[in-house]
Amino acid sequence: MIQTVTSRAAALGLFYLASGALISAGHDLLSLLFAAALIPSLVWLSLTDLARYEIPDLCVLWVGFVAVLHVLRSGDGLALHLLTGASVFAVLWAIGELHFRIRGFEGLGIGDAKLFGAGAVLLGPWKLPEFILLSSLGGVIAVAILRFRSRKTEGLPFGPFIAFGMYVLFLLEPLFF
Repeated sequence: MIQTVTSRAAALGLFYLASGALISAGHDLLSLLFAAALIPSLVWLSLTDLARYEIPDLCVLWVGFVAVLHVLRSGDGLALHLLTGASVFAVLWAIGELHFRIRGFEGLGIGDAKLFGAGAVLLGPWKLPEFILLSSLGGVIAVAILRFRSRKTEGLPFGPFIAFGMYVLFLLEPLFF
């Protein structure tokens, strides 16, 4: 069991590193170090969410910490980034809670809302549309592949797609603005 988790963590970590290497042209060393600092936490939260449908708060806190350091370094306006993150968290938490009350089961958990909020602090308001779009497209594609292969898709965790979307967009320039 431990060997399986270790090999999955290593494979996912290498996937993050390879993806970052493909899209990181033009970044300074400090930005690349910020991106690299995110990888262990994003891998851990992805594996935990896949196994237990739970996003560890420590991972979200680490993303938030790296986000604040990055925003302070870049001079983008920490207050705007924090307001964006808090707003995204509040709106997505409310939507998830409403879904639960109406449907009787969780569709978007509070961990997902917290991770989206931390990602919004990291990426800022300018990348928010593509952050939500890329994360959602990743989930939709995974569900389509699993359904095509006749596998169960109920309860597919959203955290790994949020995490990877955040990581990729951190290294890319905004696409829409």
